[in-house]
Amino acid sequence: MVRHGIQQGAPIARIRRIAIVTSSYPAGSSDYAGAFVPGFASALSERGCEVTVLTPDKAGPKEQSTLSVRWFEWAGSSKPLVDFSLRSPGDLRLIASLLWSGERALRALLEEKRIEDVLALWALPAGYMAWRACRPRIPYSVWALGSDIHTWARRPVIGTLVRRVLRDAQHRFADGIELGAEVTRICGRDCDFLPTTRRLPPPAPLPRPLGAGVNFLFVGRLEAVKGADVMIDAMLELIRSGSDARLVLCGTGSMERSLRSQVEAAGAADRIVFMSSQPGDVVAGYMSACDCLVVPSRNESIPIVFSEALQAGLPMLVTDVGDMGELARRHGLAAPIPAAD
Repeated sequence: MVRHGIQQGAPIARIRRIAIVTSSYPAGSSDYAGAFVPGFASALSERGCEVTVLTPDKAGPKEQSTLSVRWFEWAGSSKPLVDFSLRSPGDLRLIASLLWSGERALRALLEEKRIEDVLALWALPAGYMAWRACRPRIPYSVWALGSDIHTWARRPVIGTLVRRVLRDAQHRFADGIELGAEVTRICGRDCDFLPTTRRLPPPAPLPRPLGAGVNFLFVGRLEAVKGADVMIDAMLELIRSGSDARLVLCGTGSMERSLRSQVEAAGAADRIVFMSSQPGDVVAGYMSACDCLVVPSRNESIPIVFSEALQAGLPMLVTDVGDMGELARRHGLAAPIPAAD
């Protein structure tokens, strides 16, 4: 049995002091950024490891955690790293601040906690920080999670750096089967499959009850890469056709305002409900109550919400990107659809 991406079994032979370096970590239960990381770190701790998570600070309060989490200071930005532009002087300044501050914070952590192993989540920026701070004394590993390979590895100059970070790592992991093959192609080294997941909590009462008819659910960032616009277009077309269907969206993003305006202009605000980001137990509640989860991503490997829907026993409709299409065909889910269809 695999839980949190870790094979359960005997404790790790010797207590290891491990640092997990990640550019995404949830500030609370409603924050979906890096939502799988706390569970993964807890699973390592349960097996006898001393784990410290190092992550860039973000605005707003942080919920108390039983884990050791260090938020390092940097210039700060609410924009996802994958949306940074190398042509923007402002974004370049933020990237430089993140890399420099992260490397400095990691070096301090390595000395203070006498860290023995480092796991970097995403080849950039965390993998770069580990590559700079760890060699040659401390081994580091990289867990590729999509955007680092699909976006940064394909860019001139930056792609060369990603290749070097991956090649010099002691181990390489990827949260998708196709993604792992791409990592191997890029750096010429083996890459193991390590899926991201989190344990779905017991369902909470719904903050907004569902209506009659068929209820669809979307959970994720309201961004083009996640297909949020495709989801809205398809739902409006379904409503215009006379179908008794509704959609609940749990998530936020840069497209939220325009999508809300589109829904309101179509007079469908009573059928398409924007719930913003929700805690895991509320997401579990909607998964228990809705009829189908839709994952309309344009680019994806195996999203966390995929495994959450499996835990909830919720039927899924997914796009044929990354590994989702093959998993849908292999395990008897609804036939996958082309991206942006």
